[in-house]
Parts: sequence; structure tokens; C-alpha cells
Amino acid sequence: MKNIKLLFLLFSVGIVTWACSEDEFADVNPPRADFNITPELPVEGVEVLLYADPSSESGQIVSWHWEFNDGTGATATKRNPYYTFPAAGEFEVALTVTNAAGEIHTVTKTVTVAAPPKEFIGELVWSITNGTTVSNINEGSNAPAIGDDGTIYYIEGNAAAQSTMVAVTDNGDNASVKWATVLGNQVSNAPSIGHDGNLYINTWAANRTIAKIEASSGDILWSGSVGTGVSNNTPAVDDNGNVYHGSRQQGANGGAYSWTPDGEKRWEITGVGAFYAAPVINKDGTTAYFLNTSEGRIWAVNTEDGSQKWESPVGPGSGTHGSSLSMDADGTVYYTTNAHIVAIEDNGSTGAIKWAAEVTGAAQSGVVVGENGDLYSGSSGGLVSLNPDNGEVNWTYNLQTIESVPAVDTDGNVYIGTADGKLAVITAQGLLAREFQLGTGAVNSPVITEDGTVYVEGRDESHIKLHKIAVEESGPANSYWPMKGKNLKNTAKAD
Repeated sequence: MKNIKLLFLLFSVGIVTWACSEDEFADVNPPRADFNITPELPVEGVEVLLYADPSSESGQIVSWHWEFNDGTGATATKRNPYYTFPAAGEFEVALTVTNAAGEIHTVTKTVTVAAPPKEFIGELVWSITNGTTVSNINEGSNAPAIGDDGTIYYIEGNAAAQSTMVAVTDNGDNASVKWATVLGNQVSNAPSIGHDGNLYINTWAANRTIAKIEASSGDILWSGSVGTGVSNNTPAVDDNGNVYHGSRQQGANGGAYSWTPDGEKRWEITGVGAFYAAPVINKDGTTAYFLNTSEGRIWAVNTEDGSQKWESPVGPGSGTHGSSLSMDADGTVYYTTNAHIVAIEDNGSTGAIKWAAEVTGAAQSGVVVGENGDLYSGSSGGLVSLNPDNGEVNWTYNLQTIESVPAVDTDGNVYIGTADGKLAVITAQGLLAREFQLGTGAVNSPVITEDGTVYVEGRDESHIKLHKIAVEESGPANSYWPMKGKNLKNTAKAD
């Protein structure tokens, strides 16, 4: 008891002090941390967020110190600072962390800051409709097809027998309807143009699965039946004028089909499920690739006779309706499912998954290729940019889209239709360049002509309208697949 009182007294008068030995922090783990930046592609003059996290083996971090090394001498001491790089270039950004013992750890990363994108200059020139009344959305995968003479062909209608193909003449600052042909049933895909300049379209009608339309008059030259209708299948056309499409499943009729330019059925694959998405054809025209949407896998089909080229179909297996297949210069086939964007390699007698990126709701779109090779697709989370080598997501721009396939221009701007009546223009860095309010419903897949003109359909109340947007100093990206169907004719044939 005396000892306790004595100790209390010594504390009271300040005689007892605690000395910290060098061993006191011996059991404190060294500090360790890493950091990232968002957006991942910083732009000069645009604020970014740098965010840091301790590594799993790190001791407690008591201080954070950032050096941006961009010539300004700027630093920061917050764990997650915002910062604006004042110039484009490559900068060695360093984060130094310290623990309670005074130990430090520094991690340095090279941050590439891009110059600001060129100012986007574009204007809505005209909008036109033939007046077909629609009761629900015009499928977002619809995209105009444009003939050699500049005539624009597009679809009005979705459900009901009055679905119509409309031919429009662009008069510069206004437009006029050249002809309009009632197709007789629901149409949920875009037209394509054959080598003779005439058009092909699929419908949901069992007695008119596919039709050939004369470009000059709108007359139906012939129609073919497979006993079921077709959804998103824009017909693909090979160098000989042969036509390829899939169909929805109704009984045993679901599958893939090919026709001659004169309307004779060349071959069919049936009883294997639904083939909703538009196919693609390889460079030499020997292989057509179809998505079996019942199983979520790609079928490689010999165009000559419809036999299977691969030992078995290839893909991760998640089912979806899909929208539109595409291809890269090396022959990689891209497609979308409800859960993935998938890249498929053709190795001859077999195919293989090159990569499958998890992107929720990717079936809302198709894949296109930008000037630098990056890929773009719509999804339930918005427009996504992906690395073509491994499928890693570069960035996502939040918007709502319904099956709109993007299009990319020479400046890297990406055009995509939204579910609420807009055409959004997003830069290659994932920033909003411009929005055009075109209506009240879904805006479809845009196309870009050589002079930079953008044509796109969209729903406004109970009608579908075709819109012309003039963009200065622009044109389609110099890439392998810059828009739906690869080109203005929607042929989906590699070259």
C-alpha cells in the first residue's frame, strides 16, 4: 500500500516519466499502399480523383503525401485528393505513406494525361417521318442503310401490320420521302443493301421471313419463308450477293439460313435454337458466324453449304437475344450476352474464347472498333470502352440505352442512342461532348457518312423519325468496324 501511494505521489509531482525504447514499434508492420485514378484516362484541365488503399499486409498508416511532378510543385496530404493536371503529358505521380513508427513507403506510377479533345461542332439539320403509328419502341438495333446515290432507307414501326420501309432523299437543309413500302408485319431490324443496289429486310411474318426490295421504287421483288419470323437479324451479304440471316425459334424453325440474290434458298440449319443476332461474314467469304442465342455460343458455318466449320460452337454460354455481331481486322468475332462481351478466335476446325469480359446487360448493344483499336459497346450500365487485347474495361459512361449499336468518328467520338430520346456523343476519354434531344423514346443505332453526316432514327411519341446531324470535319473512324454492319450498307462483310 505504501508503494502504491508513493507511485501516485511521484506521478503527481511529475518525477516519473515513460521512456520509449527503440523496440516499442518493433511489432508495427511497415506501411504499404497502392493507388488508382478515375477517370483512368485523365484529360488536361479536367479534375480527376486519386484514391489510395493500404495493402493487406500494411501497418496502420498515419499520413499520406502526394507529389504530382507536373512542373507545378503541387502536393496533397489527403488520402483521396482531387487534382487537375494543367497540361498534357506523362507525369510520375508519387504517393508516400507513413506509419506510427515513422517508417515510409513510396509508390510511383506514370500517369498519362491527354490533351483536350477537339471541340465538337454539330447541328441537327432536319427530322422527317412518314407518319406510321407505332405502339412500342422501334428496336434500337435498327440503323439506316444508305445507297450509293445517297438515298437513306430506314424502318418505321415495330408491332402491327403497318411496319414500313421508307426511302428518303436528303435535299441538304431538308428531306423528302421518295417512297414508303408497307412490309405487312412487325420489323425489328435494319435493312441491308446488296451489290445490285437493292435492299433486304427480315420481318416477323412467317410467310415473309425475308424480302428483297427494289431501291428505285420500293417494290417487293421477292420474299422467302422459313415458317417463322426474324427479330434483330439484319441480313448479311457476301461478295456474290448471297444473303445470310438467323431466325427466332418457333417450333423447329429456329436457326440460320442463306438465299441467293434471286430468292432461292441455298441452305438452312434448323432445330438447334434461336439465332436472333445479326451475323457476320469473314474476309474471304468462306465463313459466316452466327450467335445461337438459346445457348450464348458462336457457330462458324461454311457459307458454301451451311455445314459447321468448327467441331462445336464456342462461347461462355449465357443466353441472350443479342443485337449485332462484329469483327476485328485479325478475324476476332465480337458479340454480346446478358452478362458478357465476348471475343472469339477462329483457329480453323475449332474456335476459342479469346476473352469474355463481365459487362452486365451487354446484350443492349453490339461492339464497334475505334481509331486506336479500343472497343465500344452499350450495356445496362452505359457506354463501355474496352481494351481489345484482354477485354479490360477502360471506362464506362453512365446512360440508359436500348440495343443501340455505337458508331465512332475520326476524332474518336462515340455516338450512341439513349432510351430517353437523346443521341449522346462521348469522347474517346469517356467525357460527354454533346447531347441531341431527338424525341421521347429510344434512339437507335447511328451511321456516319464520309463527310461526317450522322443519320439516326428515334421514337417521338407515337412516330419514328429519321434525323440528320451535320458534324464539321468528321467522318467514320478509320477502323475495321466503326458502326453497325461495318458500313453504310449494313452488309456485315469483312474486307
